[in-house]
Amino acid sequence: MTATKSFVFRFSDVEVHEREFRLVKAGEPLAVEPKAFRVLLFLLRNPQKVVRKEELLDAVWGDTAVSENSLARSVALLRRLLGDDVHEQRFIATVATVGYRFIAPVEALEDEGAPLESLEKSGSRPEREESGVVAVEPVFENVKEPAVIASEETKDKSRRWQAASVAVLIVCMAAASWYLFRPRSTPRITDYIPITHDGQAKNLVGTDGSRLYFNQVQTPTIAQVAASGGEIGEIPIALRSPNLAAVSPDGATLLVTSGYGQNLWSVGALGNSLHRLTGDSVVSATFSPDGRFIVYSNVSGDLYRIRSDGSNPQELTHNPDGFGFLAWSPDGNTIRFTAAERLWEMSAAGSSRHLLLPGQPALIGQCCGSWTPDGQFFVFLSGGKLVTRSNPSPFAQIWALDERKGIFRRPATQPISLTSGPIRWGSPVVSKDGTKIFARGVTQRGELVRFDPKTHQLQPFLGGISAEFVEYSPDGKMVAYVTFPEGVLWRANRDGSGKVQLTNSALTPVGARWSPDGSQILFQSKPDPQSLNWHLYVIPSQGGEARRLPTEEDRSQWDAGWSPDGHKIVYISSLEKATAPETDWKLRILDLDSKQITDVPGSIGLFSPRWSPDGRSIAAMTSNSNSIRVLDLQTQKWSSVLEQKDLGFPSWSHDSRYIYVLGPFVDHAVFRVPASGGKVERVVDLTGFGHTGIFDSWMGLDPDDAPLLLRDAGTDDLYALSLEAK
Repeated sequence: MTATKSFVFRFSDVEVHEREFRLVKAGEPLAVEPKAFRVLLFLLRNPQKVVRKEELLDAVWGDTAVSENSLARSVALLRRLLGDDVHEQRFIATVATVGYRFIAPVEALEDEGAPLESLEKSGSRPEREESGVVAVEPVFENVKEPAVIASEETKDKSRRWQAASVAVLIVCMAAASWYLFRPRSTPRITDYIPITHDGQAKNLVGTDGSRLYFNQVQTPTIAQVAASGGEIGEIPIALRSPNLAAVSPDGATLLVTSGYGQNLWSVGALGNSLHRLTGDSVVSATFSPDGRFIVYSNVSGDLYRIRSDGSNPQELTHNPDGFGFLAWSPDGNTIRFTAAERLWEMSAAGSSRHLLLPGQPALIGQCCGSWTPDGQFFVFLSGGKLVTRSNPSPFAQIWALDERKGIFRRPATQPISLTSGPIRWGSPVVSKDGTKIFARGVTQRGELVRFDPKTHQLQPFLGGISAEFVEYSPDGKMVAYVTFPEGVLWRANRDGSGKVQLTNSALTPVGARWSPDGSQILFQSKPDPQSLNWHLYVIPSQGGEARRLPTEEDRSQWDAGWSPDGHKIVYISSLEKATAPETDWKLRILDLDSKQITDVPGSIGLFSPRWSPDGRSIAAMTSNSNSIRVLDLQTQKWSSVLEQKDLGFPSWSHDSRYIYVLGPFVDHAVFRVPASGGKVERVVDLTGFGHTGIFDSWMGLDPDDAPLLLRDAGTDDLYALSLEAK
């Protein structure tokens, strides 16, 4: 094979046409850079021979100053084109630190076109021709530039054209690379505009584009307001205690639950055309994007799909932790929900259930998500210490998960924080055009007040500090309380002076109960923000390390109190298996001396246990908060002493004669009833009183049995947050 001839080289399914500067693989021509092609030609003219890097650089690049990286790049390009694996080399073998060797069998057929120009060579050039097939042996030590016979002018034009083509190709590739891999724009909130100005608690549910629909908390009614602001209008719905669950995509229909049975109804946006969809006890519900279907969850943890008229019910799946705050994706393929303070995702058929953000355990209290209409962003809440109800008070900041997709990129896995600062947000609702996020915004602060029995007025107490779970020491000289909303346990002198911080951010105390000897304070907290269970702790009242009590590891313990002798603690414990919501809890007693735990007889479904100061009785409420019962510890029999809806925070008078209780919003007051039952007495009229606290309200007693309350001193309104996501 002579240097003045051109050849067609064949190996595997590849043909290399030297004269035409063409590379063909499996019958398909491949585009190849000129320098890489010349590297391949040089190796093919020297098969099975180790060609040093210096030889290749000199033969292909000549006097141009380039590094070995240019050669390595050309070899890598050739391997990609030829389908050669760098780990299992079939064509071009790397000889470490030396050079390269073409190792595949090669045959060369002489091309009948014009001969090559004479090339400078060194070394021998043996040739063997048999039947027109040239067996190629090592040739050339220094081949400079194989080229087609042409005039110098033609060659110069060709080189200029190739250089221009390469430059254009590089510019196009760079532009395409920038476009495909450019950084995503980060969504952000650019403005906050209040929509309402009455300061009343509202839980926002949905929008029809021009109006916002929400539940009013103080009086269980459904209302609406223009998205641009204005007067609030109640929607008259002929149901007992209506609660808005969802708004249809076209805004014409509302999903509403009613009463304490939580039946699901559809109703017109003006309160007309009432139609019951199911008699199930519904927790959460939402429409499909086209409005034709509804999914809802019940208190047993079942998820159903029905048509929008209530027909054709189908059970999709079951989840022991339930399905809260259901959201259906705009493309109709995905349903997301909240369970156990985490966001979950599954198909619209109920399959493939999994955590939405499995790698984000630090995002505590995940809740309440919804998509932008184009499906590019999913906005949700996170950052709160507590989620205490299925419809929680605002407790967190708003986050967004970027779900924009591209040919060469996957959706982001790291959510983006959209809000920060003192305002805490409720469930976000995205506007129909995707430019705004509507949400309830709350600046949480309370004012501790005491009912003065002489003036019959509520007066600021302990300087009006923002604190709840206030309790005095047995000798009345000190007071313990938990600040709101920070959730820190403090101890102070009776008049509020001499404050000592007892806990830090590692725990979030709820409740504060002095031991009878005044040496310890009992409270409940999660051991860490990600834990699902609550546990009981005691901490020295003079300060020190909190110690967890030896109760059940795998169940929640809650609402604990001391026996008068200080040797026992009564508390509620979650059941391992509950057959109905009213049987989720039972009362238990921990003997601190023997560490033995016993059940309180007949206490399944009861909570808020309170041991009477005289040690003879335990009071508790039923799980629906509609009854207060008292257990006679001598006879072990329960008796009902008060039947009234929406009761809360029972407290014994210090002489054990009465039980004080916070009454319902519809008849808002502090009541007391004799421990043996009898006439109910209204102690404090709370008409128009605004509550706050980790449970939305709180009530306790001072050493003189004067009621203590936490009055809402923060702000609470609906806002429009401008969302910029270019």
